Amino acid sequence: MSSQDQPRPAHRPSRRAHIIDAAIQVFATAGYGEASIEDIARTAGVAPTAVYYHFGGKDELFTEALRTALDGFSEQVIAARPDDEPGDTEGLRRVIRAGWEWWRTHPAASRLVGRYSESSAPHAQEVRLEWEERHLERAFAYVAPVKSARPTRRARELHATHSLAIRVMLDVILVSQAAFLDAGPLKSGSKVAVGAAVEDMCVMIIETMD
Repeated sequence: MSSQDQPRPAHRPSRRAHIIDAAIQVFATAGYGEASIEDIARTAGVAPTAVYYHFGGKDELFTEALRTALDGFSEQVIAARPDDEPGDTEGLRRVIRAGWEWWRTHPAASRLVGRYSESSAPHAQEVRLEWEERHLERAFAYVAPVKSARPTRRARELHATHSLAIRVMLDVILVSQAAFLDAGPLKSGSKVAVGAAVEDMCVMIIETMD
C-alpha cells in the first residue's frame, strides 16, 4: 500500500475546553495570584506549550475560566425557564432552585464565581457585568411592564429603579451562595433553609416593584 493509500490519522480534538476545566479547578483552589500556567497544564495533563497555543497567558485563561463558570450557571437557570416562557412567581422560584442546584453540583466553578465574580482580578468585573446584563434582561420578564407607550421621565425612572432592584436580587443570590463556600460564614448552615429564604426575598423584591 502506498503512502497515499494509507488512512489519515483522526483529527485530534482541541484541548481548549479541557484546559479551561483544569483552569477552573486550579484558580478556584490556589487563587489567581498563586496559580501558574504550569499548575494548570499539569492538572490538564498537557505541556505548558499546549496552554499557550490556546491562550495568550494567565490573564486570558483566567477570564475564560470565570466566563465559562458563569455561563454554566446561566445555562442551568435558563433551562429552568426558557426565554419563550412567561415569567411568574413559580418560574422565579424554579430558576433560583436551579441556581442552587448548579452551585451544589459544580463546587470548583461555584468557588471560582464566589471568589472572583466581584474582585479586582483581571477582567473579572467585565465578565461579571456581561453576565449581569444578560440576566438583567431576562429578569424583566418577572416585572410588570411600564404602562406607557412613550419613554416618559416616569418610565425611565421606573426602568432604572427596576434595574437596580434586579441587580440587588442577583447580588443576594450570589452572595448567599458564596457564604456556603469553605471559608464562608454559612459553611455549616442549612442550604435548604437559606435557599428558601433567598427565594422568598427575591419574590418580595419583584412583587414590591411599582
